[in-house]
Amino acid sequence: MDGVLKVGKKDSIWAGKEELYLHMDRRTTIKLPYTYLRDLCQCVVCKDQHSKQRSFRTSDIPKDIAPSSVNWNGSKLSVKWANDIGGSQTTHESTWDRDFLKKPIFNTHRQHWSSNSKPIMWGRDQMDRSQHWVSYSDYIADDSKFASAMQNLQRLGLIFVKDVPGSRSMVEAIATRMGPLRNTFYGSTFDVRTVPQATNIAYTNQFLGFHMDLMYMNEPPGYQLLHCLENSCSGGESLFADTFSAAKLMKEHYPEDYPVLREQRLGYEYRHKEHIYYNERPVFEHDADTGELDHVNYSPPFQSPLPPGDGEGHDAGLVNKLRDALAKFTSIIDNEKHIFELKLNPGDCVIFDNRRIVHARRQFNASVGSRWLAGAYVDTDALLSRFAVCRNQHPHFWTRKAQKALAANNGENNYGKRKASEKSKI
Repeated sequence: MDGVLKVGKKDSIWAGKEELYLHMDRRTTIKLPYTYLRDLCQCVVCKDQHSKQRSFRTSDIPKDIAPSSVNWNGSKLSVKWANDIGGSQTTHESTWDRDFLKKPIFNTHRQHWSSNSKPIMWGRDQMDRSQHWVSYSDYIADDSKFASAMQNLQRLGLIFVKDVPGSRSMVEAIATRMGPLRNTFYGSTFDVRTVPQATNIAYTNQFLGFHMDLMYMNEPPGYQLLHCLENSCSGGESLFADTFSAAKLMKEHYPEDYPVLREQRLGYEYRHKEHIYYNERPVFEHDADTGELDHVNYSPPFQSPLPPGDGEGHDAGLVNKLRDALAKFTSIIDNEKHIFELKLNPGDCVIFDNRRIVHARRQFNASVGSRWLAGAYVDTDALLSRFAVCRNQHPHFWTRKAQKALAANNGENNYGKRKASEKSKI
């Protein structure tokens, strides 16, 4: 490295032709290109402190941007720029704290999957121990209890609110505590109850197998809420399974089949008189940058027939591989030890990640009693924002200690645990 400036403590920082090399500790030295550092400036000149918007464009940064002076005291880096934006030779100074330089996380999606926020995989026994219940009053009025609930939702993908008042409007109140309602052709909120000539099997008393909602849309809803208002019928138990856990098992036990469900796209459709939707997506959807499993797409009730081939018909080998891979994945999800089952009581509301958790419902006897759930959706972006805000305001819930406690089922906020049924077979 060519030293062009004598800066900082001995051997703690070096200035090269196009970048700084900053020695953070014994094991960590980071490279900071000058263009990157200038673009990273958070000063009041470069970023309005009220609107949080930038006053310059990355393309405005001169190709020959370089520091005129650098100071590093071990906890803060200060850089004064020569030949700054607009040709200015003024003493524009950028400063950053050590921790910010080491990990300047801006992207809430990246933060969502940071080391202290990764999903906790679960099956029936794990969810029986770790299920998170929060009272409606605490969820609405206690910011700390709400943040704890959000941390559990982020990691488990499934939480429950109890003691919800018996009003149809409560599902909106619970949803909008997290973010704006997602409006669909079902409305901003919707009812799940038996109706004649139903356009959705959910509106019947029939068994409804594991699925995710609205896979036929370009952007399926991120999170779903179901508030139980009435449930006096026999049957009608709710079932949930963690597809991230199932995907992990699939990769471990059927490594030759996993790529089939990652690469081959399935169609999903909704075709009725007033609404026609269609979309294709793989079962396993990975983030292009991190390689992490981002979403699982699984909704057999709304799956369209396998797409046609290339004009010469189907490749029997490929179609059979797809069928076999789907059968193996389904066998994992349907295994009773991976299913968490409970019967929602009036006043219970379940919130779950619609891009991770599949849900199902047992058949119920509609001739005696009644079953009525009020539902709503909230988009993923809104929840990623809410997770980030809660993490900033209540960081103790996202410490490694707290994460280990949750993973080991040592959490303190499990209100009214409901024992999972030992008869879960579908």
